[in-house]
Amino acid sequence: PSRIGAKLFGFPRPIAHGMFSAATVLANIEGQLPDAVSYTVKFGKPIFLPAVLGLYTDRVEHGWDITLSDLTKGYPHLTGSVRALP
Repeated sequence: PSRIGAKLFGFPRPIAHGMFSAATVLANIEGQLPDAVSYTVKFGKPIFLPAVLGLYTDRVEHGWDITLSDLTKGYPHLTGSVRALP
């Protein structure tokens, strides 16, 4: 992450890229997933670095629900779902 790059995109500080965050979250449950899944993600507020985040995973029928939240303010940066494909 670069301060200059962040400023060019209108952010006051460097941020974690959304796709990096989405991949990191998915990696935490990868070993528990079937071979074929669908993955949907909704991005919330940017993750300004450094950050202390909480990853919450909930096993549901046919997959997982995932939330990546700010531990101090409580709002979600990312919510997603992973579902097994037939």
